[in-house]
Amino acid sequence: MKYLVCENCGGYYTLEEDEPLDDFELCHCGGKLYLMEEETLLELQYPNITCQYCGNENTINSAFCSECGQILTSAKDIYRTSPREKLKPVGIFAGVTFILVSIVLLGLFI
Repeated sequence: MKYLVCENCGGYYTLEEDEPLDDFELCHCGGKLYLMEEETLLELQYPNITCQYCGNENTINSAFCSECGQILTSAKDIYRTSPREKLKPVGIFAGVTFILVSIVLLGLFI
């Protein structure tokens, strides 16, 4: 199948087999129309990610490779978190001390 796709709004029109291209000049929004095959249109709508481990093509919304199961690079970027810092014993001691002192002071006023 062939499609006319607008460069401005992304709208498209499905061309019939014998329909001439001369009937179309501009999109209703005023954008220029481009002729595309179905495969090209699908690639634009659903870009693929190539797995760096096995080379398999995966859809853009996949977190893991459908072939080898490895996490995909784009998913790593999305799910990347900063490493947790270890709590230092001094910080834990200070926090516990503050809570205990607060409880004692509140107990004196009640």
